[in-house]
Amino acid sequence: MRSTISLFALALAATATRAAADTPQLRPSIYDNVYDLNQIDPATAGPTTVAVPPPRRKPDEDPYAPLGITAGAFTLFPSLTLGVGTTSNATYSAGGKRGSFWTVAPALDIRSNWDTNSASLLLSGAYENFFDDAAPDEPTGAVAGTLHLDMANRFSADFSGGVSYAEQSLSDPNYPAGADKPPGVIGMNGTAALNGGFGRFEFTLAGGAVRTVYEDATSGGSTVDQGDRTNTLYSGRLRLGYDFTQTLTPFVETEVGRRLYDRGLDNEGFDRAATSYALRAGIEINRDPVLKGEVAIGAIHEAFDDARLADIDAIDFEGTLTWSPRRLLTITLSGNTTLDPTTNVASSGSALYAGSLDVAYAWRRNVTFDWISSISNEDYQGTGEVDTTVETGLSATWKLNRELQLIASYAHQWLVSNDPSLPYQSDTVRAELKFQR
Repeated sequence: MRSTISLFALALAATATRAAADTPQLRPSIYDNVYDLNQIDPATAGPTTVAVPPPRRKPDEDPYAPLGITAGAFTLFPSLTLGVGTTSNATYSAGGKRGSFWTVAPALDIRSNWDTNSASLLLSGAYENFFDDAAPDEPTGAVAGTLHLDMANRFSADFSGGVSYAEQSLSDPNYPAGADKPPGVIGMNGTAALNGGFGRFEFTLAGGAVRTVYEDATSGGSTVDQGDRTNTLYSGRLRLGYDFTQTLTPFVETEVGRRLYDRGLDNEGFDRAATSYALRAGIEINRDPVLKGEVAIGAIHEAFDDARLADIDAIDFEGTLTWSPRRLLTITLSGNTTLDPTTNVASSGSALYAGSLDVAYAWRRNVTFDWISSISNEDYQGTGEVDTTVETGLSATWKLNRELQLIASYAHQWLVSNDPSLPYQSDTVRAELKFQR
């Protein structure tokens, strides 16, 4: 997947951040007068009729938000985004050509209207095509669902699951050499978590699985086998927290993972099955709407079944913080660490550190500007290769009404690597029209 697309898809979703505007004051109503009924003399007063004021309509919190389509206990929010753009590097890789493209991205967001508990289902897709064939067509799609169940005595349960499809990036060091076109990657995931509390203590016990399926590539009519890369990562997590105050909850968290491959040995004869251990300490902050989120830092270790593969150790940080110092301004900072497998015979895998900063400013109630920057650093064990990708850009969203938005964005991206064949730069401009209901 091209990181620019994913970054600015996230940026466009983030433009719904809180926007403030002066609400015009209503003219005084005759029912606003307050009378002291004790001043009325019952002896001289005749029969009276008390007028009951009609209920006042609450001001609309966001007059530009979609209303959706009610379907029983659910509300459906369909949308369609059409766009055009141009980029200086169509493949986001070394030697990429300049090109112009069009995109279409339908989506359907389904949310429950239940009094208790909640559920959601998001179906999204996108298709990008270059007018001049500067890069292969890029289809993507995803389905993601969540379910939250409230239980008695401070207990609750959360479930999530999803399926996604994308194509391998040409800048990926594990990209199959000589492939005619980018092969597909199918991702599947599912999690279940039990949350509870006793006194000022709280806990979360969670488990999950992430499966990644790599499709075979073709090169000159021959098949490039990638079946040895298909794997499933199983994980379990336990968090213990203490409500220090109403807004601060420090916690400790431990996680154990086991990665298994469909094939016992890869194409080079290595057994890349591995077990990982992580330990983190952090704090959860809930001073909504000013500051909300959590941050944690610790260490992660991954040991491989094959003695020829060296262990991987990395600093482990996870978290997202949303800060709104003013009603019109929202700043979101997030980051995480992941350990990724590789096909390189000289490496066990890589530690990927990623972080992003999103500054959203609501200039008007229906106009939002976003400045988004991200950085990722991937360090490959055994080879010494270090790849750093940086991206920064601006986007603007103009909400014409509840059903229509205009979006414009610009992004500059570059990759720095000690492998001289990988560095590249790109500049991308997009204009999009979003229809929603």
